[in-house]
This record gives sequence, structure tokens and C-alpha cells, in this order.
Amino acid sequence: MEARFRRASRLAWRLRKEGRPLLWPEEPPDGRFYREGEALGLWEWRLGFPPDRPVVAIDVETTGLSPHRDRVTELAVVRLEAGEKRTFARLVNPGRPIPPRVQRLTGITDADVRDAPPLEEVLLEARPMMEGAVWVIQNAGFDLGFLTPALERVGFRMEPKVVDTLRLARAFLPGLKSYRLGHLADVLAWPGRRFHRALDDAEATLWVMRELYYLRARGRAIFLEAL
Repeated sequence: MEARFRRASRLAWRLRKEGRPLLWPEEPPDGRFYREGEALGLWEWRLGFPPDRPVVAIDVETTGLSPHRDRVTELAVVRLEAGEKRTFARLVNPGRPIPPRVQRLTGITDADVRDAPPLEEVLLEARPMMEGAVWVIQNAGFDLGFLTPALERVGFRMEPKVVDTLRLARAFLPGLKSYRLGHLADVLAWPGRRFHRALDDAEATLWVMRELYYLRARGRAIFLEAL
């Protein structure tokens, strides 16, 4: 199954490079493609994303895995609306040392965050980017475990729908070796290569969401809330 998804992603990359339908003797490999006579094209050329509301991909880097013991060191937001993409990324002072292993993983050091603002201040700055959109998060329970208390402290009610790309990938891409963000991005041919920084991971999450949307929609406009 994984090899099939990889082949389809390579085909999508080829079509994007050409920018036009190509002769293809076989049936479309998945929902991202349409057939036009003897040619194959991409639904993204006919069906825009997001289809209904702005979408915001969110990612955090943290000092560890426990929302009770650990804290956020970086927040990134990527907002896609009416074909325009805006990005936001800020370092966050976690108020405690970053473990050496985490510093090696993310490249974020204690010196980097020493003069950074606290999470609540960063969220207030990011709020205009986050409002009125569907939130897309890889492994949403993890990120929201860190963000929700701080959102509540600054009076930011979490009204938008949250779409978890981890849940969608397990449903729409069965049989993968892993559902970590890096592996999903690789299977779906994300052109980026960096991970474990919040902005890179938010960009990768948005890419994964977009590919999963077209795979699922099969040419029909589906509200993100319905996924």
C-alpha cells in the first residue's frame, strides 16, 4: 500500500511540473487525479483548497512530551485563505531549561529563548492569524495539551474545528510503516526537508492536509469539518 501511495505522489509531482494533463493509459491511482479522455490531471487544478473556510496549520516545539511538566519553546502558524499564504513563527520562553537532547533535536537552545516572550504573549500576537479558520494539527492532542491552558488564560475560546492529520492519514492512507509527520510528508512528496522546527512542521502539516483532502474529495468540494 505504501509503495502505491508513493507512486501516486510522484505522479502528482510530475503533473505539477508539467502544469497540464498527461497521457496516461491506466486508471487514476487515487482521488487526487481525474481522467480526461486519455489524459490524467490533478483535481487541484479544478477544485481549490481550502474549499470553504480559511485553514490554519499549527505546530509547537516543546521541552518534552508532558503538557504537565514541559513547556512550549516555539509556536508556528501557517494560514491559507483565498489562495494567499501567511506565516507566523516565534520562539517562546519556556521558563525552564531545555534538556540537551531536545536542544540537539530542535536546534533551539536556552540562549535562543532567554529573551523570548512567554507563550501567552505569543498567542496574543498570533491570534489574528488563528481566528475564523479551521485548525489543522498533526497529532492534535499533543499540541493542544500545551496550548489549551494558555489559550484559556488569555481568553481565546477555541471555537474553530480542529482537524487532526494523524487521524485522517490513518483512515485515508492505510498500511503505512509510520504515521509520524516526517514519514507522511515523505510519502506525499512534500518538497521541504527540515523537521523539528515549528514553521517547517506547520508547512509540512499543511501539505499533508492538502494532499489528504484531494485524495478524499475525489473532485467534490467537501467541507473540512466533514472530514
